[in-house]
Amino acid sequence: MLSNVWHCISVQDIINKETCFCLPQNLTTRDQGTHHEESYNMNEPAKTETPVVSTKTEKSVETKPSKGKPKEKETARETIESIVFAFVLAFLFRTFEAEAFVIPTGSMAPTLFGRHKDMQCEQCGYTFQFGASSEVTRDGTVLIPNSRIHEARCPNCRFSNPSAFASPPFKGDRILVNKFQYELGTPKRFDVVVFKYPEDSKTNFIKRLVGLPGETIRIHHGNLYRVTENGREEILRKDNPNKQRVIQIPVYNDAFPCEALKEAGWPNRWAGVDRTNAEGSIAGWSEAPNTWKLNEESRSYQLTKEGQKPNQPTWLRYRHFAPKDSTWMSIEANDPVEPRPRLIGDFCGYNTVVEDTLRRSSTDELFWVGDLNITGSVDIDEIQEGANFTIELTEGIHWYRCHLNPNTGEARLVRVEAGLNPDEEIELATANTSFKGTGSHTFWFANVDDRLCLWIDDDLIDFGEAANYESSELHGMMPDASDYTPVGIAMQGMTGSVSDLRILRDIYYRGSGISLENGELLLDNVSEWQRAYRNHGKEIDFYEIQIPEDNFFVLGDNSPMSSDGRFWETTHTVPRQAFVGKAFYIYWPHAIPIGVDSGYAVTLSYHKKFTRQGEIVTDRSYPLHYGPFYPNFWRMKRIR
Repeated sequence: MLSNVWHCISVQDIINKETCFCLPQNLTTRDQGTHHEESYNMNEPAKTETPVVSTKTEKSVETKPSKGKPKEKETARETIESIVFAFVLAFLFRTFEAEAFVIPTGSMAPTLFGRHKDMQCEQCGYTFQFGASSEVTRDGTVLIPNSRIHEARCPNCRFSNPSAFASPPFKGDRILVNKFQYELGTPKRFDVVVFKYPEDSKTNFIKRLVGLPGETIRIHHGNLYRVTENGREEILRKDNPNKQRVIQIPVYNDAFPCEALKEAGWPNRWAGVDRTNAEGSIAGWSEAPNTWKLNEESRSYQLTKEGQKPNQPTWLRYRHFAPKDSTWMSIEANDPVEPRPRLIGDFCGYNTVVEDTLRRSSTDELFWVGDLNITGSVDIDEIQEGANFTIELTEGIHWYRCHLNPNTGEARLVRVEAGLNPDEEIELATANTSFKGTGSHTFWFANVDDRLCLWIDDDLIDFGEAANYESSELHGMMPDASDYTPVGIAMQGMTGSVSDLRILRDIYYRGSGISLENGELLLDNVSEWQRAYRNHGKEIDFYEIQIPEDNFFVLGDNSPMSSDGRFWETTHTVPRQAFVGKAFYIYWPHAIPIGVDSGYAVTLSYHKKFTRQGEIVTDRSYPLHYGPFYPNFWRMKRIR
């Protein structure tokens, strides 16, 4: 469904030769971007629980009757046929029953966007989205006093963009929900579901279903676990890795370097390195400028014969030099910067906004994330006997590698226990791939939810069950100094280049709403972070629930900002009868206005605001909708 207008037919309409069109409820017939007034408390802000608004209303449009009086025999026949046809249509509509909803808030970001803004970073040019539902009351048009967003922090270079204040806001995603699916079968784990909020049955919510009836679910270290009868924990993961891949969160995109950071002396995050353990090295890795060479224009890293290490891999590694707010303050003041590598945390650009000009932005980045992905392109110029292309992801004392042989196309998965012997590789699995010969390939290597996944040229490589492993709380759940530089790429016996390098992380499900004190600062010091987590992890990052029969447990994908089953007051689960249906398609993300920055766009409507007397008036300083616009086809997609 690629339109926000439904075409419905009723029995009486067919008999009367009339057509009925359905427009979304929160749209007027004059302007499809303007909400109807609803019976909400106008002083109440939009909630992060993500109540979804049904868009099911009707408006009839009569057609002109045909000229000429038909024959009586034909009229009777057409009437009978119309009645039969109407019953068939009614049955089909019941079979494939669907309803449209609008997402108002961001508790399911990045899977689903609520009211938000699009931003192109002023410093690095990276495009990202940030939530803006906190600006308005629940009808989406009336501003809450002193709630305007003044800045938004870029997830790529961490610059706080002041242009966020004037950026145009957009309504949340409009989605289709299959209501009949749960009438025939039961909801499945990891479905995105719409349900009646257990504490207010008049409100529809949308979350991801993670726990089934009768299960005991635990949350810790960002992962979801099911507790078995013997007390063992089984990690919960998506069965299909392709579905897992679409909900990964960006950490760094190398195609968008920041010139201001470079001029201030900030190091490039990717660099050719040698293992030397010299002073100033990062986890034993020191820069080797004569190995991999960066082409600034194409953002590609080239390895030639002259730069190769003989009979050993030549490494290109990512160092997580993520700037902090203090970094940008130093640059603004023309003071020296102090680059320090950090642990990758659960930073989410959708949430990092500033609503008060008197304080700086807060990242709400508290917990180390070890489940990472690396994706990019490789161009192979020349291969020799024994050639090998290696991709490495570290997670604490466990290092996971994928060796690709360009002579045979074979892929090997291995694990290194760095705490025991960093030079010994433990074989896990092998498979055949299309990675063969010279030429270009794309790759995506993931270590998520205790499973290694590899895509070559966008094809998932089947390693079978051997790609799954089991970590424990004693081994692999705490960061190590190697996690300052958690991603590596190496070539041996071959020359070529890599480009389009992106690092992503998995969703980190928090165990509570309690913050790790100074968590953002502790990510600079792995020893201090380990100590703080060992002392307080059970208090701040642990949750367990026993799900009653015929009930389910749900969470939001935007874990830091989702008030879901973890935090409800009267119940923590959703009864079976409360389910409305399964969300399956974004049929109308926000339209893209044309000419807003250049001044050619036409303002169609404005926000409203409260006066000091409590009256609601038009705020002509803050446009709500612009025209002309075109559909956002790129985000029309299935919901995974």
